[in-house]
Amino acid sequence: MNTPELSITINGIALSAPRVPRQKEVLTAEALSFLARLHEEFGARATALGVREDGAGADLIIEASWRALITKQLAEPASSIVRPRCLGRREGRMFYRGEALSAGLVDFGIHVHHSARRLLAEGRAPFVELPSFEQEEEVALWQEIFSRAEQLLEIPDGTIRAIHLNPRAAAEARSARTAGTTGSRRLTGAAA
Repeated sequence: MNTPELSITINGIALSAPRVPRQKEVLTAEALSFLARLHEEFGARATALGVREDGAGADLIIEASWRALITKQLAEPASSIVRPRCLGRREGRMFYRGEALSAGLVDFGIHVHHSARRLLAEGRAPFVELPSFEQEEEVALWQEIFSRAEQLLEIPDGTIRAIHLNPRAAAEARSARTAGTTGSRRLTGAAA
């Protein structure tokens, strides 16, 4: 069965993806504007993280299920945990000024835009589970992204929490934070 393609541009974000029921509830003008802001401020740095010694993340466009990306945002009650893809990987169905968005920024941005305030109203907070293969530079960049997202969404500083599965990188990021370089973020390291 051929699913008709959606090909539109909203707030500078060009979408070229299969149509999914209720996607208009997720891909709102406000959500896409939020993604555009995150991409403008962090996209270049996220892309620069893409090439590592092991080659992971180099020029990859991830084709995760578009349906899964959309439908997980519609779940009730809202999930408090998002597991974004790597910042250095690109989402091949969403572009800003011709450049593919960071897959991690898309996963994170859509989730916190739609869920952060609802979770706070329920006495919960959004948690971001960062993959174990992330570099310490990525962890530090995520912390900056969290702080900026909180500002843009006008939610309290420190609301967005991270769980990092690489204890060494988490400890280094906490150490940098204590030195005043990455803001006040609660970062929890867990055994891989």
